[in-house]
Amino acid sequence: MNFTRTGLAAVVLVAGLSGSVRAASGSDDTLGHAKSLYAAAAYDEALAVLDQLQHAAPAEDSTSIAEYKVFCLLALDRRDEARQNIDGILHNNPLYRPSDDQASPRVQSIFRDVRRQSLPKIVVERYTAAKAAFERKDARAVQQFDEVLALLDDRDVDQTSTLTDLRAVASAFRDLARAVAASAPSAVDARPAQPPALPQEALQNVIYTAADTDVTPPVAQSQKMPMWRPSPMESVKEFKGALRLLIDESGTVISATMPATTRAAYDQMLIRAAREWKFLPAQRQGTPVRYLKLIEIQLKPTAP
Repeated sequence: MNFTRTGLAAVVLVAGLSGSVRAASGSDDTLGHAKSLYAAAAYDEALAVLDQLQHAAPAEDSTSIAEYKVFCLLALDRRDEARQNIDGILHNNPLYRPSDDQASPRVQSIFRDVRRQSLPKIVVERYTAAKAAFERKDARAVQQFDEVLALLDDRDVDQTSTLTDLRAVASAFRDLARAVAASAPSAVDARPAQPPALPQEALQNVIYTAADTDVTPPVAQSQKMPMWRPSPMESVKEFKGALRLLIDESGTVISATMPATTRAAYDQMLIRAAREWKFLPAQRQGTPVRYLKLIEIQLKPTAP
């Protein structure tokens, strides 16, 4: 059998590559093994190993496993699956980007495209989770709102009007959650299960919030919202804001402010209306108390 020098070199190269794949395939199913298979262009074999690892991987390896799955899928031109996996990575870690030394400019571009599509939805999901944490008096709400605001600053987030409004609302809730956390007792000096009774004159000077688990929040009796009459341009958009109420011991709104605004004209109508609202007052140990309440406001697009 005759080979040219060039042909012989090609045969040696192929033989050496297949030998390395066989050697790697005899190794344990580890992330390092999968990376070796990927480096040897054995993408299907690498995917098989990664699929096995993903079900029982330690937390510190989960992102790397998902990352290499995407690399393999893109190498096999299975783009739809790759994009679904990128979306999964971003839901676990929205700030994730592949490093320049691991991903080619083409792969970086695909990741960026998926981030631009996925992040707005992820931002809304994270905001909803943070607001739920605040409402159940979870101390982690401050951090969750901080993470939402950090995401809103990401360069891949399209700064639409909806997300701009969401930034103001998230900031208002974060500030209130931070104030609530600052006023809460420490773990060392925690409030006892049966809190001591306070003199009536002391109760009049205290303002309670959602952080006070021994306080029953106020309940709306009369809460008529002003009619939203948007202009033609406004009617196709959604606006979000936050209304902050200070409700006294009689259930009367003594202060109404908008830490996050919607539209100037509607904000004014809302504040005027809120001052006429009536509540069953918040109560602590059967005694009416003052309460600071934050309400999210949504002005939704009108039906065509």
